[in-house]
Amino acid sequence: MHFGKDPVVSNTAGAAIRQLVPLLFEKALEESRLDRNAAERPVFEPQRLGSNSVPASLGRCGADAYALLQDLCQIMNGEQQTWLIGMTEMTRVLALELIESILMGYRPLFDSKEFSYLLRERLCPLLIKLISPCVRHSRGGAQQPGSSSTGNSASDKPSFPVTVHLIRIVYVLLIAYCDLLRTESEIFYSLLMKFVDSDKVVWTKLLAMEVFFKLLTDPKMVLLISQTYCTKAASEGVFGDMVNTINNYILAVFVKPTSPSASPATSPSTPQQAGTQIFSPTFTYKDVSIQLVPLGKPTLLESRESEPPAATDSYGMSLAFSCLCFVSRTMMELQEALPPTGDENKVALQMLVQHSWCGMLSAVSTLLEASCDDSVTDSLLQICKVYVKAAGLVKMDIVREAFITALCKAAFPINYTIGIIKAASSRVASFRPDAAGLERKANGDTAAADSKNRNQIVAVGTPLSSSFPGAVMLTAKNITCLNTLLDITTALGDLLNNSWILVLASLQHLSWILGMNQIVPGSVNGLAKQRQRANESSQSTILTNVMMSDLPELTKRFDDVFRQTRLLTDTSLEHVVSALCKLSQDALETTAASRDPSLFAVAKMVDVCLVNMFRIDTWWTVVTQNLTEVAGNTNPVLREWGTDAITTLVKECLAYDFRPSLHSNHNLQNKILHPLLALSRIGWADVRLKQFNCINHIILSFAEKIPSCWRPIVEVIGAVNGIADDALIRAGFNCVQAVVSDHLTGISFDCVEQCAEAATRYGNQTLELNVSLTAIGLLWNIADHIFKNRHSFDVTQDRLLESMLTLYKHLSQLCLDIRPEVRKSAAQTLFLAIASHGNALDLPTWHRLIVDVCYTLLKCLEKYCMTASEERIGDEEDGKVVMHHSRDTAKKQWAETWAMVLPTVTKTVLGNLPVVVKLKQPQQAWQGILHHIQRGGISGLEEVSMSALKCLDDIILIGEGREQDKLPLDITVPMWDDVWKACHGVGVGLNDLMRRSPNIESLPSQKLITFYTIIYRRLNHQVRNNFTTEMFRKLQDVFPAIMLPVLNRNASKMMACRAEISPLQDSVLQIAESLQLEVLKPRSPSPHLITELFNLWLKYARHSTSHAVIARALAMEPEYLIRWWAATFSLFSETAMQRVVELYQQTHAWKLVMDSDTLSNIIQAIHQPLKLRQVDAHQTAWRVAVESILKTVRITLPHVNVQSAPVFYNVWIHLASAVDDVLYGDDGQIVEWGTDDVDFEVMNFFRSEILPHVALIPIDDLKFTLNVFHKGSLHRHVMEPSHVLPTGSEKVATLCFEALLDFHLYHAHKIPEADDINLPAILLRCEKILSGLTAESDTNAVSRGKNSLRCIKSVLHSIKQTSVTNVDRQVWHDVIMLYPKLVGLVPVHLNVPLRAEFRNLLAAALLQYSELIQPPFKL
Repeated sequence: MHFGKDPVVSNTAGAAIRQLVPLLFEKALEESRLDRNAAERPVFEPQRLGSNSVPASLGRCGADAYALLQDLCQIMNGEQQTWLIGMTEMTRVLALELIESILMGYRPLFDSKEFSYLLRERLCPLLIKLISPCVRHSRGGAQQPGSSSTGNSASDKPSFPVTVHLIRIVYVLLIAYCDLLRTESEIFYSLLMKFVDSDKVVWTKLLAMEVFFKLLTDPKMVLLISQTYCTKAASEGVFGDMVNTINNYILAVFVKPTSPSASPATSPSTPQQAGTQIFSPTFTYKDVSIQLVPLGKPTLLESRESEPPAATDSYGMSLAFSCLCFVSRTMMELQEALPPTGDENKVALQMLVQHSWCGMLSAVSTLLEASCDDSVTDSLLQICKVYVKAAGLVKMDIVREAFITALCKAAFPINYTIGIIKAASSRVASFRPDAAGLERKANGDTAAADSKNRNQIVAVGTPLSSSFPGAVMLTAKNITCLNTLLDITTALGDLLNNSWILVLASLQHLSWILGMNQIVPGSVNGLAKQRQRANESSQSTILTNVMMSDLPELTKRFDDVFRQTRLLTDTSLEHVVSALCKLSQDALETTAASRDPSLFAVAKMVDVCLVNMFRIDTWWTVVTQNLTEVAGNTNPVLREWGTDAITTLVKECLAYDFRPSLHSNHNLQNKILHPLLALSRIGWADVRLKQFNCINHIILSFAEKIPSCWRPIVEVIGAVNGIADDALIRAGFNCVQAVVSDHLTGISFDCVEQCAEAATRYGNQTLELNVSLTAIGLLWNIADHIFKNRHSFDVTQDRLLESMLTLYKHLSQLCLDIRPEVRKSAAQTLFLAIASHGNALDLPTWHRLIVDVCYTLLKCLEKYCMTASEERIGDEEDGKVVMHHSRDTAKKQWAETWAMVLPTVTKTVLGNLPVVVKLKQPQQAWQGILHHIQRGGISGLEEVSMSALKCLDDIILIGEGREQDKLPLDITVPMWDDVWKACHGVGVGLNDLMRRSPNIESLPSQKLITFYTIIYRRLNHQVRNNFTTEMFRKLQDVFPAIMLPVLNRNASKMMACRAEISPLQDSVLQIAESLQLEVLKPRSPSPHLITELFNLWLKYARHSTSHAVIARALAMEPEYLIRWWAATFSLFSETAMQRVVELYQQTHAWKLVMDSDTLSNIIQAIHQPLKLRQVDAHQTAWRVAVESILKTVRITLPHVNVQSAPVFYNVWIHLASAVDDVLYGDDGQIVEWGTDDVDFEVMNFFRSEILPHVALIPIDDLKFTLNVFHKGSLHRHVMEPSHVLPTGSEKVATLCFEALLDFHLYHAHKIPEADDINLPAILLRCEKILSGLTAESDTNAVSRGKNSLRCIKSVLHSIKQTSVTNVDRQVWHDVIMLYPKLVGLVPVHLNVPLRAEFRNLLAAALLQYSELIQPPFKL
């Protein structure tokens, strides 16, 4: 009847069938509930495959129902029914409809084993079999909508009614029987997802999408699918595949649309049920435009038509979009249920996120890019927010990062690249499904033209990313995404963790593009300063009116993001800070690429820190380290911001009211101030200036809050090494001054030491002279503070003394500064401090102070002075002040300092002499000062040398004062010996200096040398009782060589005239005189020094003939130099020779004088001045020398006898040699010998005083002596024609001849080997000469005749005086024979001027014969 042609009958029959079948199953259900005989029936056993029998375990009604359902399955499969006997025909649609009604209405019946078996083994395989053709059927073989079906065979193309009913049965099984059919359900889900493949017909896709829509609208079903059908932990499961299928459908619609995009899709003819409209947006991508339609009841799944209705992509997109929204809603409900239900829902949420996020991310990203409607965009952004929150709750970092990345990318134009977000996208890419159908392109024509109209551009700005060409255009959708990001950071900040970097990077770029100015607080009083981006005008960002009005609110939201970080957990705050630091590092890299940096990270870092001050330990170290690196950047703007940020944070922290208070938290104090210390390692001047200003503010405003934190403060302000900016020096020094002046009493001893080091550094800097001088004053204040409070410091005595010593070392370092003003001030302060505070030092410290500080200072001063430049400074041409000539070179300025420090050190040692002598090594300290005095004395610098001599004078004054007061001396004998050695060393050094001096200007002054000799004389008095022979000998190394003549610039051209003894010469003479007094005084302890005293005087005596020490400086001709030198010191030598004679007169009888051959030494020494006659006969020194020799010899001769002869053994030769030199000179250089009265006096002295002692004179010495007479003897002129007597020397020559005659007549018989006189030969020669005289004889012949007459006269006179026995007879005979010759000369008239003298001589000779008229013997 149902298949009859009458519609009424057919419909009635169909209704009857639809009522009968449920009735049967109701009876079976009731039977199963009330069956009391069930236990008696056999147990159900699964039937073999192909069996159609009814299980015996069922009751009657149950068996009928079982048989009916089994026949319906057989009918659908095309088999012959078993229980419905007589029914010849039934369509699959009716059978499927009946099965659907059974499954929907009688779910409890299938809990029985029999029906569940039938369901699992018969119905489900049959459904799978019938659905498979639809899965295999592709779009290529599909009919157009509205065409009729021609068959119901499984091999034909799918029938729309059959497919719909099959899908409906599957849907019923999925929602009601999933617990019984888990495996089968997975198969059904798989088949449904295959329906949506891109090559399937549209209606099959939409049919499956409707099933998904119905499933996903039920949150419980969503959870069931995600939790039930997940076979592997790492698999996405059925739920994930479902979401991926929806995503693939969305991608396919945009890539290969199946309906025209220009016309909006319309709903099918089947009327829509009235219901709430969910969405009606539009998506546009490329040339595809999709408009969403309202959704009611499923269009295809509820269809009763035989053909599929007309379906469009808009309807399918609406289903897909709704599915995504319902999944998000389910997830949101789970999030809201997390707190009360605990871990169970959290696991469910984790499963849901894990299975769906990949597909959801792809779909949302695609739709968000294509969305052109604000409401749709909001919905998509809400999905992102839900997933971000869910991922955060279940700790799925990659999911959270993926959705944050998608949001961040959506906030920018398509091809705008941010490095951090790009890296995040790469990490997520491995987890995302293939989305090859939706690749973003870099060009700007990827969207349709109408998209540009709807997505209005609201802002145009400069890109921060270097990879983006041109200007950046932001749309309203970008701003909407930006607001979503701000919402997420505000609401979900604790869940973002590592994703904070993505959000903040996006905010940084957006703030740059929108031209938001960054602000860093400038001070604790709320003032702020604003910085524009470098090299960018205010017109770089273009905003619409709407955007311009919204910008203040948007800026406020930006700021709120960072202000609300105070509500985050510590871990989240660490992530925020880490992200800002990373952005800051990127900004540093940007500057390296010569691009303008973003100041966003620095500014917001400060904002975050200021609102999280209560948990400073969480962020302080990381932030300040990063800001320190920023402050050290080469970019000036970034460097300024980094420095401002650090100083602001430090000041704000110090102003903050911590609990417990900052005053009691020492560690926190140090932590807060540590960044300022790190800035000290940055060399930029602007950074250091802000650092010093901040420190100054801290000192003035917060000093009472940081009692234990002065150490880092002082360390900061003391880090001035390498600073080349005077403004920095002044700023830093103001801080040091503030600490020392106002807070020195309140800081620890360690900080006091630090202050001293800091003040020293400021003193050493060379940019600001006033700062250096003031720093020295601060060092004095510190030293005085330590001294006055030394008993109140909580340190050991050793530490205190070490600190004082260190401070003295600091001052000594400043004494070596390159600026003379600083050196002078430092030296005065140093020794004032030592004088004022020295009584607090113990002996070891005193020793270190003297040796390590004072002596080291002197050593360095000597080094710097001797190596300093001698170039003139302060040249007028350079615009500088002309300096005095005494300070116009660096060397002279260093000499001034050395000359000032040396006596100060000396006074320090002498003033504390009782302490010095008690030192462990007093000799080291004492010899040390003497060493430096000696070094100063021989420095070659007049000022320093004079200062050194004054130091020696101070030492001597101590001894003299104690001696006058008759007090015990603090200076011991060994110490005086050391003083004497030092003084002697000065003299030796001065001699060497004079010897090396290249010019007169470099010679020591008369004043200096005179002062030295005075000191030496006074020092000799102090050591008089301990004066040794060695000291006397060393004394001669200095004196008189150290004497200088009075010089002027024309010394080389002027001959010195005889003048009074200069003060210098007089002082040198007084040295010897003072020593002589000590040696000669009664009961003298040093009479043994008499010989050395003679040596000293004798050295004085020959000084006029000694080598000129300053010969190099004088630069005179050698001959002229000798004469000039002799003339200069003539009077000095004469005085010395006179003193020698006087001394010898007093001591000649001393055995020591006699034994030491003193007379011989005197003759040898005075022998040198005798030679001055050869140089300049007009000089008087050689005459005084002659007189001195004659006097000393006369004093000695009375004591010469046979017994004392050996004592004077060496006298005779030296005496003869001296006479020889004074008479004839070296090699006979004196041509006019014998013409001076001195010559006659000397030769007469020899004849009368010396020759009588010939028996005591060694034979060789006697020969030499006689040879002296022989050289000048008259007979030599007679005997040797070539020998010429000087005019006027006849008297001396006659004397010499007579002396020879005396020796010949009186002593020759005793010492015949010494006699070389041959009287007969001489007389014969005289006769010959006289015989040759005629009136025509020349002058030479007459002169020889005259000398012959003299010889005859002398011979006659001598032989008459001697004993007859001493004269040879031949001599007498020759003499008598001469008489006629002489008489014969009387009438000769000579024609020469000498004839009168000749006649006189002839008369005198003849007169000698008067006594010989009678011979002496009888004939």
